Amino acid sequence: DGMDKCDASEMVYKDPNYIPAIAWIEAPLFALFWILSKAPVNMVMFLVSYHVFFMSNFLNPSFTGLGGTIPMGFLDLYWDSQTTIINLTSLLGGFLAILATLIPKPLLNTKALQENAIIAVQGMTNAWDDSINYFCGESQSAMRHSIGSKMDAIKGAFDRTEDSINGAWFEHFDVAHWGVARQLFRLFVEEGRNMNQVLQISKTAMVREDFQGQHVTFARGIRDDMKRCNDATTTLFTHCCKCCVDGQLDKQERDDLKNYLEEAKRMERQLAKTFRQTMEGQPYVSEDLANENCFIYGFAAYVKTVVDFAESLPTVADEFGQSKCKNFCENLCGSIADMFSWNLIKNPDNLKFSFVNFLPIVLTFMIAYFADSDVDHLFVPHAALMPGTLALIITASYGSTFKGNIDRLIGLVLGNVIPLLVLAVVFSFDCASWMRTVTQSVLVFLYFLTFSYVYYSSKNWGFVGCALCGFGAYPLMVSCDASGTGELGFNYHMRSNYKIIGQTTVAILMRMLIETLFLDHAPRDLAVKAMKDLLETIEDCYEEFFKGDYEAMKQKHDQVEGMAAICQKFYGDTAPQLEFAPGPRMPFKHKFFGEVQDKLVTVIAELEVLTLGASDWKKAEVKSEKSTMRQAAEKEEKLHKRAADHLGNASPKLHAIMSSQSAFSLMKQDVEDTMKRIFTTVIAVLEQDKEQAMTESNNQLLKDAFNQLTAMEGMLDLEAAPGFYKEVNRDMDGELKTIQPFQFASVVDDTQARLTVVVNSLKRATTALGEIGVLCLRENIY
Repeated sequence: DGMDKCDASEMVYKDPNYIPAIAWIEAPLFALFWILSKAPVNMVMFLVSYHVFFMSNFLNPSFTGLGGTIPMGFLDLYWDSQTTIINLTSLLGGFLAILATLIPKPLLNTKALQENAIIAVQGMTNAWDDSINYFCGESQSAMRHSIGSKMDAIKGAFDRTEDSINGAWFEHFDVAHWGVARQLFRLFVEEGRNMNQVLQISKTAMVREDFQGQHVTFARGIRDDMKRCNDATTTLFTHCCKCCVDGQLDKQERDDLKNYLEEAKRMERQLAKTFRQTMEGQPYVSEDLANENCFIYGFAAYVKTVVDFAESLPTVADEFGQSKCKNFCENLCGSIADMFSWNLIKNPDNLKFSFVNFLPIVLTFMIAYFADSDVDHLFVPHAALMPGTLALIITASYGSTFKGNIDRLIGLVLGNVIPLLVLAVVFSFDCASWMRTVTQSVLVFLYFLTFSYVYYSSKNWGFVGCALCGFGAYPLMVSCDASGTGELGFNYHMRSNYKIIGQTTVAILMRMLIETLFLDHAPRDLAVKAMKDLLETIEDCYEEFFKGDYEAMKQKHDQVEGMAAICQKFYGDTAPQLEFAPGPRMPFKHKFFGEVQDKLVTVIAELEVLTLGASDWKKAEVKSEKSTMRQAAEKEEKLHKRAADHLGNASPKLHAIMSSQSAFSLMKQDVEDTMKRIFTTVIAVLEQDKEQAMTESNNQLLKDAFNQLTAMEGMLDLEAAPGFYKEVNRDMDGELKTIQPFQFASVVDDTQARLTVVVNSLKRATTALGEIGVLCLRENIY
């Protein structure tokens, strides 16, 4: 053919432009590029998995499936090539998955969004009806616990609404009125967060109130106006929710909204007037009516939130209604920019995530490339099974990595073993028999039905169910093929299936080894670090409160909620019974870890109350949508900028009142000292890995903290609070006499109510801190 002669052992390429080194460079770099990016994890998983599959075949000199026999007529593509078949079947599978959400009953986020919003409104209004009726009664009863549980459950409805908002974007891309409706519901969720916060203020007051002292007199004076205000607010809130549904506020809806809004604001002003009249003759900060002040403040804040929501609805609808497709373009461009933002990519956690996921994929890819072609060997040359499998289990979670990998191993192995049991039944029939076809179809249907249900319903075994479906699909699709003699038989080989199980196991074990080498922290150590970060941030929040920088306190409080969620996750990963091979360290104090978290719920909740009560009221806003990583980075930057800006700012009025009292400094010292000693001891208890008394610790700081904690008196009480009450009531007596009934449009603007809420919150936080201290003392058993 005129071709140059070559040695028999020399590799000759049909395309002279093919350079193996370039292919080898491209294969890992493409995978690394997407793993480093901030693209959604599911997107990265399938991108990398398909990539290593195609590159394994591309580098395989014996592979012949790149071409085909049925040309498409353009770009040298073939209908029967492997690439075309995979792309078309993937598109068909995606289409069928979408179709399944529409038939027979639509399962759309847009519809779920509306349903969850209505449930949230009904739950919120019913909770306020029940709590007002109970609180304005004349005796304490166990009913308060049932009402409190209803109040706690409302947050779930708002959380589900928020989840539906995020998923609804892919159903209509914010085009036309659907985009406006989604933005209105985003405002609904933002206001819902505020409502849940203020609801907890009233819930705590309701549960703690003993109906003694002047409670009955106060309740009788405020009850009727509170109920009328609640009725007007319920009507307004329900109408607002209806306005959000279609995203189009017509003239009738706007007129009704205006009328309901005016009525709610009138009732709000009347409630503020009645509150002032009811508080006549009372000291500026009343210990006896502390819970009453907190309850009505929480209710008034709820009313104010609904009023703000109603006032913002037309503005938000008009603003986003005029933007047409602008929202879609901005969100799309913002998401792409965040995917490849250098500031987000260079984050140490992201680099660690990328390295730990990338290294085992590359190593298994190389093992397969250099594998011996002997059929008796475990590894198959150029097979993409191992790297492709690892690509499909990419994870950014660094909790109990051992347990997570064991779950993955169970899922992948069972995904290849259980289909063998199913096929054992199928193989009992003749390959050409109609009974075989029916049996295989029924068993395949039942297999996927069972494990799909496990995936969607089980929290602990969800991934196992997913793996059983995903990796069991190929073995179950065994077909009947004609042999060389023309006889039909099953196209199935047991040897290849055992190789699949073996290679899958090797891939998972390699990932486990790499994670052990580079993520060398045990779950208990990660849990202690997470708890330490949480406690330090809580300390910072209270420090900002006493400094009067309420905006910085609010921003740090947002961080606290995320940190608390991380600690809660580690609680499930640190159970001693999950340790595979316990070493010489004593078992982790798992029960203590959970008990501290339970008590911290109160401390964090009271921090939330301080944030609301101390800060001036602000409306919620619909901000531009950004990725979670982008939001976290901007919050951190804003927090540092706020710390620098606060140095020259004047103190808020409420802080000026408090800081002018000498007892306030004592309260500050009491809270901060108690917090520091107790939090230091908590970490010491959690870090304890050998049986010895705290007083015998080699860490002098921890030893001193524990000794001071042991010697503390009145650990459950804010000792300076009575003196603070006296000083404030003395200094504010003159101002109290000048307050007019109609001076405040809402109770949330009433400084007297706000100050009572703040001091009461500090007392409850101190009590919760003292209870954590008691837990620490109970752990000193050696």
